[in-house]
Amino acid sequence: MSTTEDTVPDGLMPADVLASTTPVAVYGFARAKAGQEQALEDAIREIIPTVRAEEGYEQYWVHTSEEQPGAFAFYERWSSGADIARHVQQPHMQDYFGKLADLVEGDLEADWLWPLSD
Repeated sequence: MSTTEDTVPDGLMPADVLASTTPVAVYGFARAKAGQEQALEDAIREIIPTVRAEEGYEQYWVHTSEEQPGAFAFYERWSSGADIARHVQQPHMQDYFGKLADLVEGDLEADWLWPLSD
């Protein structure tokens, strides 16, 4: 997984997401490296309460699959692009992103979404 100097994965947020003044959401997917399934789950569980307390947070859900151990699907919704940009710069997220290189197979996948209506 490639990262910038401040450990945010490269290309994680496109410019139109960052510029959005309306809610944005992301569907993400990560697969643990072999033998790192529990460590990745633990890292994810550790950040959930802190993420849900952040300004601009609307939804943050993580799911697993019994058919695909070590596979994690994320759904996040934030009030604006500025809110999610601030989110990824938080110290707990910097620590989390720093751990991912040892835990995640390949790159994080992210599909950015905009609500059709509120």
